[in-house]
Amino acid sequence: MKAKNLSQVFNYIILIIVATILGILSRKYGSLLPDLVGRYAGDTLWAVALYFVIAIFSLKRTFSFRFVLTLILAALTEFSQLYHAPWIDGIRQTTVGALVLGNTFIWTDFLCYLAGAVLAVVIDYAFIKTRT
Repeated sequence: MKAKNLSQVFNYIILIIVATILGILSRKYGSLLPDLVGRYAGDTLWAVALYFVIAIFSLKRTFSFRFVLTLILAALTEFSQLYHAPWIDGIRQTTVGALVLGNTFIWTDFLCYLAGAVLAVVIDYAFIKTRT
């Protein structure tokens, strides 16, 4: 892997970690934040982290490809919350399972995913510029 690619991957990993930490903190301390931020920051930051995970595996793809794939995977994850079986509900009861898969289908989450994907593209373009 080229040095430039390694640098990009490192940057994406840092951004994933930051988005994840901020998302967890927004859930834990959401009551201390303004209502709008406390209610929606977690799902928005989840989409940001998802975008950067996708970016790691698609360094040579366009911003729009990453953006659309983020929205598709986020939507699939949200719709998967309509499915309830003991095995998947068991996964959702774990901390990691709840963070990755969520628990409850909520239509407003789609707006959060859109906002998060837009934010991630802006960050990607402004600071990393891997593709145009």
